[in-house]
Amino acid sequence: MSEMRKKQADFAFREQVSTMARERMGISEIGEMISLVLENGALSFGAGEPSADMFPKEQIRDAMTKAFGDSDVWGYHHDEFGLMELREWIAGRMSADDMLPAWADAANIIITNGGGEAMSLVTEALVDPGALVLVESPTYTESLLTFRKQGAVCVSIASDDDGIIPDELARVVSSRKARFLYTIPNFQNPSGRTTPLDRRLKILEILRDSDVALVEDDPYHYLSYDGCPLTSYIKLAGDDKRVIHCSSFSKIIAPGLRAGWAVIPDALIDIFCTLRISSGLGRPLAIQKGIWHYLSEVDFAGRVEALRAEYRGRRGVMLDSIEKHLTPLGIKTNRPAGGFFIWGNMPAGMSARKFAHYAVKEEKIGIIPGTAFYPSGEEASGDGSFRMSYAKVSSDSIDEGMTRLARAFRVFMSR
Repeated sequence: MSEMRKKQADFAFREQVSTMARERMGISEIGEMISLVLENGALSFGAGEPSADMFPKEQIRDAMTKAFGDSDVWGYHHDEFGLMELREWIAGRMSADDMLPAWADAANIIITNGGGEAMSLVTEALVDPGALVLVESPTYTESLLTFRKQGAVCVSIASDDDGIIPDELARVVSSRKARFLYTIPNFQNPSGRTTPLDRRLKILEILRDSDVALVEDDPYHYLSYDGCPLTSYIKLAGDDKRVIHCSSFSKIIAPGLRAGWAVIPDALIDIFCTLRISSGLGRPLAIQKGIWHYLSEVDFAGRVEALRAEYRGRRGVMLDSIEKHLTPLGIKTNRPAGGFFIWGNMPAGMSARKFAHYAVKEEKIGIIPGTAFYPSGEEASGDGSFRMSYAKVSSDSIDEGMTRLARAFRVFMSR
């Protein structure tokens, strides 16, 4: 009997594990660095998350109390796209901020389990195994994993300080048929770059000519520190309904609520509805109602300005600290106009991946190497770069972290 139990305990699922799980999935490099930060008790510039002290905890608690007081939150919610009142709020907010085209309204909006589920639904709707997906260079790691899970072949388009280079996009789409271009146009993760208006218009023109869709991931839209953010790709495209717009409440309220949304063209509504039903029906109504109660009562403009003021201050402290500690060492960084991230370039010949492992273990300071932000097979393109975030680090801790980072650079460069 004990031998039978041992055989059952040793069952390894060798014949049962799917091709997707076996060949397309793996632990991300960001996850690896986060684990090293925790193991070494390190200070981290790697966490691309909002700061917990900016969560409106009391207001959300009150809003959730109201939500759970509604009798209809305890059963199934039969609108697969989510709470209509919340979708109407999103449509109204986007329209007021010049982000929504005339053809779109609440019926085109689906509430998702954070921005991640929005990207999963898009990928399931548009990607077959072997299909080509175009991405920025560099791009968001978790989206790469989502595309790869569905079997996509991801190809990066050369980018500069203004994002995707239109001529490079035109060159690629002239020779290869892609399903869509994925872009984070505002304060991009990981590079902090923002694509200017003239370039957005040129990119849309190229996509029209080549019959390629565009997936716009815009979770940092409201975190603009140097002026008003640009309008969305979905608005710029007008009646050409080739753009899917995705966003999230994670940065403007709190990530633990796991709430985001996608604005989808009419042609995809039935497909998204079927995908939602197949993945577990609707999303929790109580959470959606709580978010709606909060947004209905909060001074949204005031909330956004408070976030901007705090993160603008942290960005300034980090940029000043970089100038003091890293610039003299030959390390170059950019100045993002918003968002959470600063992109750095190592001196020629240095490996960011090797340095990141050294720094977290020897000086207890974490950064994310650029190799994490490139498709499979292209990782070497990012080995001279790294990402830092000021979002989750207090201003008082930034200079200490930069001191550790500079000390690690000096020793690493002399080895």
